Amino acid sequence: MSAPEVRAVSFIVSNDIPAVLTRTFLGLGLVLLVSALLAYVGARRFLDAAVIADGRITHVDAVSVDRGGSRTSGVKFLYWVDFTTSSGQVMRFFAGRTRHRAYMTGDHVDVLYLPDRPDKALVRSLSSPWGLSVILGVTGGPFLLGVGILHLPQAARAWRRRQLLRHGTRVQAKVRAIKRDRGVFSGGRHPFVIVCAWRDPETTRWHVFHSAYLWADPRAQVSGRELDVHVMPGKPRYYHVDISFIRSAPAPAR
Repeated sequence: MSAPEVRAVSFIVSNDIPAVLTRTFLGLGLVLLVSALLAYVGARRFLDAAVIADGRITHVDAVSVDRGGSRTSGVKFLYWVDFTTSSGQVMRFFAGRTRHRAYMTGDHVDVLYLPDRPDKALVRSLSSPWGLSVILGVTGGPFLLGVGILHLPQAARAWRRRQLLRHGTRVQAKVRAIKRDRGVFSGGRHPFVIVCAWRDPETTRWHVFHSAYLWADPRAQVSGRELDVHVMPGKPRYYHVDISFIRSAPAPAR
């Protein structure tokens, strides 16, 4: 007897996200965000302890920057400032840079410095105490967001699988084929996929189901048997093929 026509309605579960990629993104994101928090705490402590002194622009350098015609090309203005501490010590430091001239030599500016560390000084109008924490936070945030985006589909599939196991209708599907998914390549190998079919007794229509990926040939373990498939009532395109009994090799490292 010829095989019945199979109407292909399938939901394929894809591979897990590579663990090394997850660990890398998560590690970088956490390191950068912790660094941003420490920089924020340091800036907060600096502002709480800093005192204000009258500073004077002692030197302005105009430096040409050529970066292949990019928007960052042009002239940068660099500023050096002198100020006198409350103990009478004269300090000079590089105060910052701007794309447009903000001060002339001899202009007065407010200097924030630590009384016990006058070398730790800044001109608020030229540099922000929050700059480092903002840069680290903005850089680290996307890494953690990336981890969430990478795992969102995987988490959605896990949730759907739990829903199917809890509320789905269990049917018996006949194994039709075992094939390799040539569209997936990992560790020099293509995974195996079990293709099985079930005929809906109410509609007499056939539906094809694909298992999750298996990294060892399952033929010996599924030969001559039917597989349990949990199907969402009224929506057979949502299903879960139960292959928990199959001993499969772990996914190859990527």
